[in-house]
Amino acid sequence: MTPPFRELDLPRMHRERHRKLQDLMAAEGLGALFLLTSGGVLYATGANPVQGDNNRVYQQRAVALVVAGAEHPHLFTAWPDAAPADLPADHVHPCLQLETEEGVVAAAARIRELTGGRGDPVAVDDYTAPMYLRLPALLAPSPLAPAGPLLVAARLHKTPDEVECMRRSWEINEAATHAAERALRPGIRLNELSGPFYERLFELGATCNFLDPVWQAMPPRISDGPWSVNGDIPFNLITNDHVVREGDVIWTDTVTGYEGYASDVGRTWVCGRPSPTLRGLYRRWQDITDAVLEQLRPGVSGAELVKLATSLNDGRRPWLDHFFLGHTLGLEGGESQQIGSDRGPEFDERFVLEPGMAIVIEPVTWQEGHAGWRCEELVVITPDGHERISRYPNEIDA
Repeated sequence: MTPPFRELDLPRMHRERHRKLQDLMAAEGLGALFLLTSGGVLYATGANPVQGDNNRVYQQRAVALVVAGAEHPHLFTAWPDAAPADLPADHVHPCLQLETEEGVVAAAARIRELTGGRGDPVAVDDYTAPMYLRLPALLAPSPLAPAGPLLVAARLHKTPDEVECMRRSWEINEAATHAAERALRPGIRLNELSGPFYERLFELGATCNFLDPVWQAMPPRISDGPWSVNGDIPFNLITNDHVVREGDVIWTDTVTGYEGYASDVGRTWVCGRPSPTLRGLYRRWQDITDAVLEQLRPGVSGAELVKLATSLNDGRRPWLDHFFLGHTLGLEGGESQQIGSDRGPEFDERFVLEPGMAIVIEPVTWQEGHAGWRCEELVVITPDGHERISRYPNEIDA
């Protein structure tokens, strides 16, 4: 059964994203954006990347060119069928061969042709080796600039249509994850859970999958698991063929997409009845999560959330050392704003919640000898608070 989705207007979403890019380019005095990263191309053109192995992706990569003042972006691709219907056909071009010097020379000529060769700065979000060596001279006198900060700024605040894509992505992922949970039982191998997950995922209309599903049996003690560089809980690991036993604690992590917008659903499952200690870890996780979610509104800093979560966990940070309390979410997966990460307290102080941000909160509670509890919850910041999008039931049997 398909979830009851709300209205979604993809052409409008593409226009609003293009307008954002144009406004930011004008503010920075840029003549064009030349984009290679899959997320950047998807944001600029609306063309979903074709899934494939690395060689195919590198040799037949989609590339976007956004020209200042132009009504539409240009898409260079080996897969024109992946272009959205609202992108004019004369703005869809054959792919550029950016892994060769000859291809970079040809690409520079196309950039000059489509920008009018005015000498304005061109912002680039990634380079192949031939681009790095040749493109600055080939585009001179146009200076090259980094496009990353501009893309981060454009993608941070979601439009209503982007939020609807994220709702659909998350709801579909939750339904697929629930299908996998229903298959959990003693004797099943963890990698067998991916079958019902994928079947339900694409049955409900997901357009892509960004991460092989993680179904990980957690060790009771950190020392019982694989060695880790930082000595913390070794998660997340590639799903293996572990045979599920009664009492196993399973942590999950699934990242799927709808029109490129990611859902990052992580849950904790118990095969059988959880122990009293594990119930207590769940309740502490729930208390921390509820308290943090209650504070999610415009004007709250990441530092405030870190302080609150830590105070509710006896002064210890309730998340994995190599992860974070929370992160922003958007195209393809977690975006660059992370709360409680190794960027340090200064970053958390500077990061202040604003309307349109999508935030995933993922605390962890752990007790040696009993494993622990971890789940992820998604909200979108609104002008007067937040909208909670995640709806997966967290309750365990009383």
